[in-house]
Amino acid sequence: MRRLWIFLTDIIEIATQGSFRLGLRVSRIHYAALKASIADLFILALFNVYEVVHLNYISKYTAWKTQKGQQLSDTIALTNLLALLRKTTVNAWDAAIQVVYAKGSDRYNALFPNGHRPFQVGTQEERIAAIGSLSLAIGADAALTAVKTAVDDFFTLITTALNKQKASIKATGVKSNELETARVAMCEAKYNDLGALMQHFITNKILIGQFFDLTTIRNIMQMLFQGHVKKLMMYTIVERTVEATAQLLIENDGVTELRFYLSDTKNGAIGATFFSLAAGRHGTVSASDLGNVTTQHFLIVYNPDGVNKGEFTVEFL
Repeated sequence: MRRLWIFLTDIIEIATQGSFRLGLRVSRIHYAALKASIADLFILALFNVYEVVHLNYISKYTAWKTQKGQQLSDTIALTNLLALLRKTTVNAWDAAIQVVYAKGSDRYNALFPNGHRPFQVGTQEERIAAIGSLSLAIGADAALTAVKTAVDDFFTLITTALNKQKASIKATGVKSNELETARVAMCEAKYNDLGALMQHFITNKILIGQFFDLTTIRNIMQMLFQGHVKKLMMYTIVERTVEATAQLLIENDGVTELRFYLSDTKNGAIGATFFSLAAGRHGTVSASDLGNVTTQHFLIVYNPDGVNKGEFTVEFL
């Protein structure tokens, strides 16, 4: 089977695959360039068609981004409850039970057959199930009525949080699919404009470039980086020489604090200069705020959390 002729390949669609933000970036640049040239009636006709596609993409992107924020909020709420369960809450239950049944007694061992471990490790569902098991084990024990009420209340609270998070993840998936459809439509519209502009500027093709974000289209990895960093670990994002005034847009897409910095070696340890970003936050920072750009060319992220992995997005502006 013959390969598709390279000139029939939609390089805009390929360049933005997997990145809705890059799709937004190239769409805004194309939209602004067309709008700036609507004195040309040919360009005006292209603009009128593309504006509908562009505004639809922005609408879908905004809805997806808002839902992503809701998902992150729900995830953080659940993560906080699981962290509370891990130490404070299970310790409080344990202490209240020991007032009635000594640690090591048969009854105590029946309530905590595996100690606190089931409440501290395993999947979210397994740790929540351990709460339900404790409630069942307490049963109708009149001496532990207050403890059982506390256990049941926390079980209801954390189960509600889990269900809300799962529903939020599903809703994000729906918004993501809608946005992906809008991204493809946007790329097809830009590809159509490329063909039209090639015809319009047939004798002066250099003018076509002004209507497209050529840097992004030609090399996506020079602009955007997304990834994960394990708990208590560092992750080298990229090796790059930049000016001190270079701007980076950094997003913390996870549930842990993250610290970004420059190093003179790959996987170099974090020093005194770094940019700290709380979970769910974003910020624009100058390269000079991350370290010495003259000698340090490795951009690294460190996750100080001992339980959860981190997620990040870094864009060179």
